[in-house]
Amino acid sequence: MYYDCRYISRPEAAWRIFGFDIQFRNPSVERLSFHLPNEQSIIFHDDDLVDDVVNRPTVAQSMFTAWFEANKKYAAGRQLTYSQMPTKFVWKNDKRECSWPTSFDEIKKVGGVQYNSFRDACYARGLIEDDKEYIDAITEAATWSLASSLRKLFVTLLTSSSMSKPENVWEMVWQYLSDDAEYIYRRNLSVSDLNMNESQKKNFALLEMEKLLNAWNKSLSDYPPMPMPDGNNDWFCGNRLLLEEMSYDREALMHQHNSLHPKLTDQQLLIYNKVMGDVETEKGGMYFVYGYGGTGKTFLWKTISAALRSKGEVVLNVASSGIASLLLPGGRTAHSRFAIPLGVNEDSTCNIKQGSPLAELIIKSKLIIWDEAPMMHKHCFEALDRTMRDLMRFKNSRS
Repeated sequence: MYYDCRYISRPEAAWRIFGFDIQFRNPSVERLSFHLPNEQSIIFHDDDLVDDVVNRPTVAQSMFTAWFEANKKYAAGRQLTYSQMPTKFVWKNDKRECSWPTSFDEIKKVGGVQYNSFRDACYARGLIEDDKEYIDAITEAATWSLASSLRKLFVTLLTSSSMSKPENVWEMVWQYLSDDAEYIYRRNLSVSDLNMNESQKKNFALLEMEKLLNAWNKSLSDYPPMPMPDGNNDWFCGNRLLLEEMSYDREALMHQHNSLHPKLTDQQLLIYNKVMGDVETEKGGMYFVYGYGGTGKTFLWKTISAALRSKGEVVLNVASSGIASLLLPGGRTAHSRFAIPLGVNEDSTCNIKQGSPLAELIIKSKLIIWDEAPMMHKHCFEALDRTMRDLMRFKNSRS
């Protein structure tokens, strides 16, 4: 069983309503058109010679461009819009002559502001409705729909050009589109206490929408000024080590740093400023801090770690012994963190391969704090130095 019916599209329905000819047309004659930026379309038959079309005397003249010329000649015409022009002026088709605009660029100027596109100019004039209905629709759907479905909805609105200002809609609804970010990362990477900041959640949603668009051979770059995702921060690369170091609560660390920093002594503050300055300028360096037990070395390590981690930087805190590593925030033993072999000798290297998660973690780190360093054999430092030079040689030519 089937329905024997016919679908009439909106253009055909409008054509019939206005009483235009349906039959007695010549469908075999194809009419082509092209246009240049900020110029009107040129329509011609497929068998017309290009030179004849281009050299046609009236090729650059139309009722629309005649509007510009009338505005230049007649002051009264500048008070009329294009649609109001026929109420005061008559279009002479043989001569091709007919508010204020005298060029395409001036059409894009509204209230003294020059816009880059006609769409933006129309939006400023109130000719295009705002996107509040789409914001309300996504907000309402967020109460019962999954974030993945909302991302598909947003992508559908993008590809259908439904939104006038998609970047504004994005800024209003991104939190709904990235609502499942922490859950997905915690599940896939088995990190139950993972925390993500605002920029990381935004990047997650943008990456997911970029994947959806790529399936349709499109990209967010096709819809400027929509933001683009940062591929370098794609945590789905599966690097759990890097994820653990990036999942600290930055706001809590900032409060901790603001509490610890005023308590630094003059000597501690001197070390703090030197280390932080070289980290920020990426000068690099190696420093040896010596002090008796109870002089506040661990206090200083905590302050520096909180300062950098609150900015989203990677800090590796290691110690020569397991007990000492427990005193450092996120501390590990040096053997555990850097895969230093137990039977180390003068030719040893750490068991870290290029491109491995641990290699990526070390490359992205801004600072390594090694507590109780003198307790380790010099071959351990030499093994780590050889390994780091090998890892950094593709990033730092000085290595």
